[in-house]
Amino acid sequence: MKTNTITRKFGKLLRLDVNYGDHIEQLKITGDFFLHPEDTLEKIVSELTGVALPFNKNDLIIKVKFILADNEAELIGISAEDFVNLLEEVVQ
Repeated sequence: MKTNTITRKFGKLLRLDVNYGDHIEQLKITGDFFLHPEDTLEKIVSELTGVALPFNKNDLIIKVKFILADNEAELIGISAEDFVNLLEEVVQ
């Protein structure tokens, strides 16, 4: 199992802490972005945990956007693409 942390500034700061091997074993998402309702972040983490590596970036973007829409969530300062692009970078 590997552990990696990455932080990037998009419109806002996004930090991912990831434990992974052949799949994402543990994921923590933090930063100074805004997400309302806040519990949507837990749902995103839950859906991304367990994803096999390497993953299909477009499928994950669609998955994150679906979670946001399904929870009527508003993400401010970063995008679903930012999440997935940074996740791809951290597990390479």
